[in-house]
Amino acid sequence: MAPAGPAYDQANARLRAAVPVAPAAFAPADAPVDFAALVDRSIAKPGRYLGNELGVQPRDWDQAWGAAGVRWALTYPEIYEVGSSNTGHIILYSILNAVPGQLCDRSYLPGPDLAARLRERGESLFAVESRRPLPAFDILGFSLSYELGATNILSMLELAQIPIRAADRGDLPLAHPAAPPLIFAGGPTATSNPEPFAAFFDFVVLGDGEEVLPEIGLVVAEAKAAGLTRRQLLIDLAQVPGVYVPALYGPGADGVTQVPLVPGIPERVLRRTATPMPHYAMGLVPHIETVHDRLTVEIRRGCTRGCRFCQPGMLTRPARDVEPEAVIEAIETGMERTGYSDFSLLSLSCSDYLALPAVGVELRNRLAEKNVTLTLPSQRVDRFDENIAHILGGTRKAGLTFAPEAGTQRLRDIVNKGLTDAELLRGIRTAMQSGYRKIKLYFMIGLPGETDADVLGIAETCRQLQRNCTDLGRLELNLTISNFTPKPHTPFQWHSVSTAEFQRRQQLLRDALRPLRGLKTNYTDVRLSAMEDFVGRGDRRLAPVIEAAWRAGAGLDAWFEAADRTYSAWTEAIEAAGLGGRYRALELGAWSAAEGMEAGDLAAFCAQPLPWDHIDSGIDKGWLADDLQRALAAAVVPDCSFEGCSSCGVCGPELGHNVVIPPPPIPVQQPQRAPASERVQRLRFRFAKTGSLALLSHLDLVRLLERALRRSGVPVSFTGGFHPLPRVQFALALPLGAEADGEWMDVEMAEWQDPAWVQQRLQAQMPAEFALLEVNEVPVAGPSLSQELAAARWSLVLRPLPAAAPVSPERWQAAAAALLAAENWIWEDTDKKGRPRQRDCRPFLQSLELEPAPALGAGAVTLRYGAVIDPAGRSLRPEQLQHWFAQQLGLELELVGLRRESLQLLSAAQP
Repeated sequence: MAPAGPAYDQANARLRAAVPVAPAAFAPADAPVDFAALVDRSIAKPGRYLGNELGVQPRDWDQAWGAAGVRWALTYPEIYEVGSSNTGHIILYSILNAVPGQLCDRSYLPGPDLAARLRERGESLFAVESRRPLPAFDILGFSLSYELGATNILSMLELAQIPIRAADRGDLPLAHPAAPPLIFAGGPTATSNPEPFAAFFDFVVLGDGEEVLPEIGLVVAEAKAAGLTRRQLLIDLAQVPGVYVPALYGPGADGVTQVPLVPGIPERVLRRTATPMPHYAMGLVPHIETVHDRLTVEIRRGCTRGCRFCQPGMLTRPARDVEPEAVIEAIETGMERTGYSDFSLLSLSCSDYLALPAVGVELRNRLAEKNVTLTLPSQRVDRFDENIAHILGGTRKAGLTFAPEAGTQRLRDIVNKGLTDAELLRGIRTAMQSGYRKIKLYFMIGLPGETDADVLGIAETCRQLQRNCTDLGRLELNLTISNFTPKPHTPFQWHSVSTAEFQRRQQLLRDALRPLRGLKTNYTDVRLSAMEDFVGRGDRRLAPVIEAAWRAGAGLDAWFEAADRTYSAWTEAIEAAGLGGRYRALELGAWSAAEGMEAGDLAAFCAQPLPWDHIDSGIDKGWLADDLQRALAAAVVPDCSFEGCSSCGVCGPELGHNVVIPPPPIPVQQPQRAPASERVQRLRFRFAKTGSLALLSHLDLVRLLERALRRSGVPVSFTGGFHPLPRVQFALALPLGAEADGEWMDVEMAEWQDPAWVQQRLQAQMPAEFALLEVNEVPVAGPSLSQELAAARWSLVLRPLPAAAPVSPERWQAAAAALLAAENWIWEDTDKKGRPRQRDCRPFLQSLELEPAPALGAGAVTLRYGAVIDPAGRSLRPEQLQHWFAQQLGLELELVGLRRESLQLLSAAQP
């Protein structure tokens, strides 16, 4: 998902050329920002910034702020919809808030409109719960999970008014009012090779963060109390296992390896591992739709399959299974607490969690009447069987994704995929026998040892799968073709790739796939892959490149909007830094170069220093070189979780050992039951929606209510069909930004219940700003709410823009009189097909009143009006009156307050 567009980046570029803020001029305040002035109905998806999710701990922020010894802000460098879906982000937030004396808030990359408003007002980016500016915190933690994601981090630092380079943040004690916060990064890219980004961070956390972050908090709290300078604090942090402080390391004698510059810190920094804690995953439930709108619980951390291209599989060893009972409890409890309708089990390889069939069946049995759906990420197709097929889906089937990676058996052996053609076919047939007809497959091109025959093998694999499954129906395939990029800490870290060769092979594959039917194919942009590789295996020389590309507007999001311009910005920055061409000397070149080397020469080549050698992943570098030799021989290394040890070097007292839980017995499968659809009772609620909930859209409000109904346990009636939904109807959608005092909604029950009891149960699950004012029972077969609508009464506050002269009450009254005297109020717009249309809105008006509102600004008025609602739901909208008053007054007006005071119904249910 792209958080912004080229206009955003071009606007940013004009502002980024400024000289970094000097520490002496840096004076953060801990007072909350003026949130109402920053976030209103004119901001896209303002619900992103509210910080009022279900699960947020209620606080007196003034008291909590002063009492906290350390104040964290976990700053996710993507828009809210992406960041709030990240399981690790939520787990770490929950853990830090459970540590006595530590306080944690969150912040996300703002949309382009809010970023522009922050700059216009000169205000800092803020945390969503406390609404404190980010410079007021002690520690800001960024997740760096992608090579090109650093540009978003620089954007957030600039918006937070924090110097983007660590060297410019001074040496004041952290408790000093002018001291910037400590800036750190964690995540897979930071753990793999932090060197390209070293200039921007005070420290980097390597590996799992669950245990090391609270330890960091204790060190920072002691340093603040002792008044240590920033550098003294960083020296202390460098002695915490898993913490890398780039400023304390510099080039060694070979010019490549980073070595300590101060005594007492480790020569190599070992990443941390932690035991998964699934119960922390249910921390927050967003009110707006996110990219992963479900409960996600980790079942296994780490992967020992040993795919030679896979960096996560190397950096997360050893494999650690979660106890089945802990998984079941976390899911069952989490679904009750959150009200989600979907849940997902998370692992790099869910199929290698041997308890998966038993856990899945048990969960399906326990949640049989809850109308829930289970999804899994990409799975091992060779382990996909009837048991796993049974547990997937629920009331509706989600998609299936498999990753064969390569199109031929030979190439899959080179990369140690451990998958045969027969296993692939068997897994696909099992999926089709279980009702799946659309399957997503991941392949890569450019893998070491790949030939044109291997590229064409992808098309042949798809052809054979479709041909060999015709007896089961039509198989539709959705292919994603990515470009292999070598990663640090893998056996292929010495390999070279070619953009021109990627382009040639993509075209070769396009031509081969063109005759096939029932196929959709997506290709990764080769230019994006080239920059991933350039940054991912780089060194400290890349910091100026990253900064220059960012200042030129080439943010991560820009790749999705203007790839040509973004690629040019990167290449120009690379050339300006003198790093064009093949700047990395320690690459083997093409696969043929490795094949042509003697074993001893290859070992000697691989023994040379690399920029990330001081980062200790636990895997022995010599073992990676040996595994490269095995790849040359197309030798498959078995999975050490289930067969013998491969001697990679990870297992031991520091990082632990593989924890593989034997598969428990699979429970007897209970028949799945469709959710109750009986229409026994219909309850009509009058409700108010006020405060921050006005900044939630109507669809967000529907989603909030559906989850509250699930949590409440009331026997709501569901619709039938593929995607059953609670039988809920709102009378009329509210526009974004509008508060309401008298709205209506109907909820149908599958069993008769005391209306007051339902009101009490449901209100307990709703935010305080959503008040259920009354409830009445109405006939189940009676008219729908939309048929009952008669009229609406609105109040809105209008005022001239700040630059305009105030408007006197007499001018307002004259404008109202002129409008009321008009026979027609013609509104011109377009229909859904873009065709122009005209409507006379004058007949909708029932009443119109004006009264001055000086407290809301010079020349402001409160306008109250009543309007008829016709059978199609059309009426007189507030923005139409705003437009006509602006025409009468000859100036632009802003809408600063909007409230629907009541909806009037035809039925006797109206009070």
